[in-house]
Amino acid sequence: MLCRHCPFQNNQQGSALLISMVLLLLLSLAAIAGVKTSISQERMAANLKLKNDSFQAAETGMRFIEAQVRTLDVLLPAAVCVGLQCEIDAAALDIDQLSSPGANWIAVPEATAGNAASVWYRVVRLGDSEIPVNLTASAPSTLYRISVVGFKGTTRTVLEATYAHTRI
Repeated sequence: MLCRHCPFQNNQQGSALLISMVLLLLLSLAAIAGVKTSISQERMAANLKLKNDSFQAAETGMRFIEAQVRTLDVLLPAAVCVGLQCEIDAAALDIDQLSSPGANWIAVPEATAGNAASVWYRVVRLGDSEIPVNLTASAPSTLYRISVVGFKGTTRTVLEATYAHTRI
């Protein structure tokens, strides 16, 4: 039964609904912000995994090629590179490029690369040197640059090493 002498009874009808709707709205906004944050963190973790996989594949490819060069299982170029031949191909950094980055690039065997990554390498001759590193006496050496590109998803890793083939 309604109290006719209570002046505040009619003014309070529906205030609990309004307060609960405002609280529900605030909780919903907090939940949406939490979901967006977790999705963002999941994407960052996936990108980091791709980056690490690409780097590991390129590093494995580099070690494989260095071993091949050391044992002369790879045909080393006879001509010294000149001008644009010495530059790394722009396709090596293109995220849409999924095959060979350019001419003279050779695929590293998939079993060696691992991580379901594509790895390509190229060896160019830089020239000759009379004073190689880590030798006490002078000895004629031929310098080579080994470039390795690891592709994984939209991530590219480019590693380069200089190799001195010394004839003692």
